[in-house]
Amino acid sequence: MKQLLCIFAALVAAASLLTACAKPQRAPQKPRPAESVQQPAYSESAPPEQPPEQPYNPALLTGLEKGPDYPEGQRFTAVMVNNISETRVQQARPQAGLSEADVLVEIKVEGGITRFMALYENFKTMPRVGPVRSARDQFFQLILPLRPMYVHVGASSVQKEYKANYDYDDFDLDGDSIASLGHRDQEFISRGVAREHTFVTSGKEITASIENSSGKNPSVTPYKSTLFDFVRYDEPARVLNGSEAEKIDIVHSDGYKTYFTWDAAQNKYLMSQYSRAAGGVVPSVDANNSQQLTFDNVIVLFTDIHVYPGHEKTDLQKVVYDHGGVGYYFSGGRSEEIRWQKGPADQVLRIVNDDAQLSNVKVNPGKTYLAVVDLDKSSEFGYYPPQAQQQ
Repeated sequence: MKQLLCIFAALVAAASLLTACAKPQRAPQKPRPAESVQQPAYSESAPPEQPPEQPYNPALLTGLEKGPDYPEGQRFTAVMVNNISETRVQQARPQAGLSEADVLVEIKVEGGITRFMALYENFKTMPRVGPVRSARDQFFQLILPLRPMYVHVGASSVQKEYKANYDYDDFDLDGDSIASLGHRDQEFISRGVAREHTFVTSGKEITASIENSSGKNPSVTPYKSTLFDFVRYDEPARVLNGSEAEKIDIVHSDGYKTYFTWDAAQNKYLMSQYSRAAGGVVPSVDANNSQQLTFDNVIVLFTDIHVYPGHEKTDLQKVVYDHGGVGYYFSGGRSEEIRWQKGPADQVLRIVNDDAQLSNVKVNPGKTYLAVVDLDKSSEFGYYPPQAQQQ
């Protein structure tokens, strides 16, 4: 019995020793709350909506933005306008309607006389224009690639060949064969001038002539480009890289000289011409409104001009477009030397820089006067800065 008690006491003692050596158990810890993350103080709202970009939509002849009345799908119109000024009887000035032309082209014809070709974007709104005169191929070749309506009274023998060769009857309006194209104007008749200097036309008469003439087609698919490579109308005008040009002298022949003076207030070139009938230089004004003709751009191109072989009696002039040449561009009261390219009649006129790429000259938007001048008269051409005019 004593022995059993001793064994029991030993077991209790061993158990107590093991309990004393074991690590104490800790109560489960409550999980610590997660630390809050501070978010940046801004709103993730959508960026402000940008207005849609407006499409670049320039007018064909001026490079200006097309207005709501722009004649989409309609050909522009070229009108041959008389410019003779020899005597009281042989007198076409002042002409009617030139202040509203988008482009005015001047080139020498027979006898040293020059003629105009006035280009209008919309024939339906054309004012009274005239006196209208006969067609010449040196003008026709410039517009042929664009195929506008071509208004004239009569044509030279060479021009008739061009019209036939290029199948232009659908777009040709000749007052010799279309009676409704215009009329002999009373104002011009009252001046006492020769009858050939009295025919005028208008948008109303051109519209009626097209409606009454079978085969005349005023509609056109959209033109692929503008007449010149214009500076965008939504960008500042380009400052030309040449010298200042306050005055420009263009000599076509001894009796036909055109002058431009820069008017900074209007930001335009003002046109005048020498007149044998008047015996001096006279401002070029519009008989419709007495306004002097003004232009944003003046372009002068030089080339060889000579008589067509076999036409010596009529002095019919041939303008050589095949090889291109040199010229000048004026805008903003400044000048710039340029080159030009044309080639055959069905190729467009290009005004280019004198660089390796012959890149297009960027022409400022607005109305343009374009002269094609005989190389023989290049030595009499000139332009002058303001200082030179004050001496």
